[in-house]
Amino acid sequence: MELDKLEISLRRRTPWEAIDLGFALARRWFKPLWLLWLSSAAPLGIVLFFVFYDQLGWLMLIIWWFKPLYEPPLMFWLSRAVFGEQLPVKAVLRQWWPVVRPQLLLNLTLRRFNPSRSFTLPVALLEQLKGSARRDRLRVLGRNQHAATWLTVIGIHLETVLEMAFVTVVFMLIPEDLRWVSFSDLILAPGRFGDWLQLAGGLLCMSVIAPFYVAAGFALYLNRRSELEAWDIEISFRRISERVKGESSRRARRSVAAVMLTAFVALAVPLISTPADAGQQVSAEDARPLIEKVLADEAFGRYEQTYYWKYTGQTPLDSDSDNWFILLLEKLFKGMEAALEGGASIGKILIWIVGISLAVFLIYQVAKNGQWFRYFQRSPVRKGRSRPVELFGLDLRPDQLPDDPAEEALKLIERGAFREALSLLYRGALVYLVTREHIEIPDSATEGECEQLVRDNRSVKEADYFRTLTHHWLRLAYGHIVPAEEPVVALCQQWQEVYGHVDC
Repeated sequence: MELDKLEISLRRRTPWEAIDLGFALARRWFKPLWLLWLSSAAPLGIVLFFVFYDQLGWLMLIIWWFKPLYEPPLMFWLSRAVFGEQLPVKAVLRQWWPVVRPQLLLNLTLRRFNPSRSFTLPVALLEQLKGSARRDRLRVLGRNQHAATWLTVIGIHLETVLEMAFVTVVFMLIPEDLRWVSFSDLILAPGRFGDWLQLAGGLLCMSVIAPFYVAAGFALYLNRRSELEAWDIEISFRRISERVKGESSRRARRSVAAVMLTAFVALAVPLISTPADAGQQVSAEDARPLIEKVLADEAFGRYEQTYYWKYTGQTPLDSDSDNWFILLLEKLFKGMEAALEGGASIGKILIWIVGISLAVFLIYQVAKNGQWFRYFQRSPVRKGRSRPVELFGLDLRPDQLPDDPAEEALKLIERGAFREALSLLYRGALVYLVTREHIEIPDSATEGECEQLVRDNRSVKEADYFRTLTHHWLRLAYGHIVPAEEPVVALCQQWQEVYGHVDC
């Protein structure tokens, strides 16, 4: 390993500073890392598409599960790049299988949910360790190293946030009059288009986060090895050695001059010494009183005697005594303490996962059952308040409706008048909501806003029916897409169950 060719500055870093260093490396080399990830994920995604083209949920799950298949090429490229060797993407792809193959089956099964996957990957890929050697190596490297686990947790949250942002942006780009579904339904009950949208957003977000995740884990690995093996000291010694070799010739000349000068002084000193120098010498017996007198002075401090307790170990117990039970309990408690310390980090992660899952479940239930809260809301319309008589050009006066709108709509369908039939069903539903349920619908409201009001104030069954009715009405009214006869007939049959007769 040529440490003097490192592209990064080695110094003592905390694990969080090492993660920040990995993010900097990912930003610097994002393009080749991103291309390597796509080169591994895209072919697998295309093959899986032809197998699960009608089951996009399984397709997304399998692509996510095979993440350990896409990450080794990124780690391999980074391990060369940090030492000044930036390989072309084609060169890495030519040796793709030898890079991915080591311990691939274990990475896709037993180690798939290892939260420190980015930190442990270099041990198998770069050091080629397996079995007990790998476990011993990870035990040394992973001591007091929990940042890799939090890196995985943060990466999962970032992927989720980016995917939601992608879906939100695409939804906002759709004109309001052409939105056939609400945003909550697009997330919770997406349908075919929503599934494709979430699949595209998930792949895009995984490809963006992967270079940062792998680079941060590799930086943690380098930082830990530098800390254990003192790479920074070794590099300093190598630089000093190179500097010494560069100055060797000059020092040799200086050494010759120093030897000559020393010889001259050695010959000259005896000649110039005087007898007076011998008079200044003091014998050992005369020097002792002088030394004691000098040491007795206060300037040399004072003598102080201190006492302290020192643990000398446990007194060995008599083998014939009954203290074997105490020894057994001590060993048992020590074993439990070690087990608890080892599982503390895993327990924290599980608590976070359970908490996040519970929060997501509660949000899902609230979004799905918004009608739970309608009884706690103030009635949107007071008695005697004026009602709208027209919305989107549709007459909402009850006396302008037939006694049985559903039966009349079936007659219109038999004559092929689908537009008039859907208009009659849609008007009847709006009249029912305004007159019977007293739901306030502003004159400026759109079809999407009416659908949202029904979802917030009515039952799930009624909201689903109104959403389907609105969908067919918008496609026919604005898109001029004539629906098939069967779904319109089904709407007529369900209309009587949901709304019944509309009274004035």
